Amino acid sequence: MTSSDRELSERPSMEALLYQALKEGVLPITSVCNMGCVFCSNRYNPKSCEVFSIGPRDLEDIEETIPWLQGAPGAIVIGESVTRINEGEPLTHPHFMTIVEKVRDAYPEKPIRVTTNASLLSPEKSRRLASLGVELIISLNTVGKRKEVMADPEPEVTLRNVSALNGVIKLEGSIVALPFVTGWDDLRETCRFLKDSGAISIRLLAPGFSAAHPLFKEMPSSTWEECRRFAGEMTRALGIPVLFEPPVLRDLCARVEAVMEGTPAKAAGMRAGDIITRVAGIQVDSRKDAFELARERENPKITLLRDGGQIEVALAKPRRTSPGFVVYEDLDLRAFSAWAARAGFGRKAPPLILTSSLARPLISAALESRGLEAQVVTVRSRYFGGNIQAGGLLTVGDFLAAYNNALRDLKPPSTVTLPKRAFDAWGRDLEGVSYKRFTEETGCQVVLAG
Repeated sequence: MTSSDRELSERPSMEALLYQALKEGVLPITSVCNMGCVFCSNRYNPKSCEVFSIGPRDLEDIEETIPWLQGAPGAIVIGESVTRINEGEPLTHPHFMTIVEKVRDAYPEKPIRVTTNASLLSPEKSRRLASLGVELIISLNTVGKRKEVMADPEPEVTLRNVSALNGVIKLEGSIVALPFVTGWDDLRETCRFLKDSGAISIRLLAPGFSAAHPLFKEMPSSTWEECRRFAGEMTRALGIPVLFEPPVLRDLCARVEAVMEGTPAKAAGMRAGDIITRVAGIQVDSRKDAFELARERENPKITLLRDGGQIEVALAKPRRTSPGFVVYEDLDLRAFSAWAARAGFGRKAPPLILTSSLARPLISAALESRGLEAQVVTVRSRYFGGNIQAGGLLTVGDFLAAYNNALRDLKPPSTVTLPKRAFDAWGRDLEGVSYKRFTEETGCQVVLAG
């Protein structure tokens, strides 16, 4: 038995999985969902895919693990599927309100964000959540075809619950874009309904399906590009950010996508389409860099390119507060520099980077801006197939296939970089295979990054 085979058999305990989730600020409470969305991937995952479902966790168990949230880097998140534990509808948990109250008691200053389909969100619950300082992400998806798309048994109740949120609680909207199912008019009306219900922004999520999902064959190949353009049109029409995810970025240019109402950026006259080149006199190297420089500084001066000319505005704001402009997240260049120090640049052979199609343009741009030479190979998802493109859904098998296919065109690399997000805290992919398997089969030193 190889070391990788042993790694495969050593599946982490549920307690260990929960600990890792809570350490990142995610509080799983139940995988139970009261709807049956047509776009849900759970039924179509390969049998070997390591995702886990839990019933409503015991209140006592949840209380015991709340201290694990102490190191959370940002907001405490409930109901968002960002770990390998399937998230259901949090309000189906019989002790949901008590859980939120206990989290707030433990962390009076931390932001708490709850993702919900709003079907169980009565006005009384909304007011109580607002009093606790909770922010909502309303996963609405459609206003006109709720029974067909979400199997919502009471669409009128859900929509009434959402409409009643206006002026009560801070909320954002979330829509899985299915224009080939709902039609563009419904997608447009869903965005308008969320805005009218008080949403300060809307996430328009690109549909991603494995080859096994029946909707994959129905989706036109142009859907992502059409949805990206649609998001820009709705941002202009509604006056709030409608952001397409993933944004399919091609460069590190710090382009402003939207400016929030009532913010320093709005007061200073910043506009969507502005390109930020300097913050407080410091050259900006990426979107993320621009936002963080502006957030960290008091009253920063922002140098912009607009309509072929250069202008300067000043944001009246305290340190460590949001500037109010919206940019897509691209590369963390500090992390990129730390990776470059480990990746073997300067050795006889350049390093090899195996990456997703979404990340490749950004990585290439970062390499070029720093004068670094590396071999970059795009990895296709063979495990899921379909139109899956996210780096976090790639497997060791996908990386090995891409490496072997490109081998004849490659110089023997000094190191091979794989995306860290494809692996859990134990270095295991979605099949439970360790990244060390790649080294065993290729003899290459592996670096995890990103």
